[in-house]
Amino acid sequence: MSQVPVAEPAKPFSPSGRMIVALMFLLGILATSFLYAYWTLHLMPFMPLQEAIVSEFPGSAPRVDGGQKKMHKDTPLVLRIAMKSEIDPLSEVPADIQEMEKIRTRIAALAESLKPLPGMELLELHVYRLVEEDRISKRSWRLAMQPGAVWAEIDERGRELTVQKNPPAAELPTPAPSTDRDSAAGDAAAGNSTAP
Repeated sequence: MSQVPVAEPAKPFSPSGRMIVALMFLLGILATSFLYAYWTLHLMPFMPLQEAIVSEFPGSAPRVDGGQKKMHKDTPLVLRIAMKSEIDPLSEVPADIQEMEKIRTRIAALAESLKPLPGMELLELHVYRLVEEDRISKRSWRLAMQPGAVWAEIDERGRELTVQKNPPAAELPTPAPSTDRDSAAGDAAAGNSTAP
């Protein structure tokens, strides 16, 4: 009978310390390259607009981004701008409301003149103010980039807000005057009859 040679079990691969350090450096270089490419390809087209907003509104710390939703390719191209303001965007003071209108108008003019996103259809502006350390006051608007378009306020999900105002007092329905018979019938139905 012949004997079959038994192979010795293979030793598990154990990388040396030098190899681990070299792989860590390679991972760091790859991550840095990825971030640089992302910054250059995705965010650099918006840098001139961002710098123009900073020069126009110092301390605003704007973030400019744009594009189309990846999941919904048939959605419009949107340019989004988030910026800090010293004015409370939720303020109802007429001077503050007027200042917010000036900011929106100037941002739209800058976006129109610099055109960081060719073919953009919508401009979204998100203005916030730091109220306390952990609280902000924020308001958002959207503008269709068409002649004669007006700003519309939007919520966090990008849906337009509809404001329902109370009708003037002249349009409010007036209750019909009640008669003594009506009130007695109503009291009887409610069990509040005073009759013996």
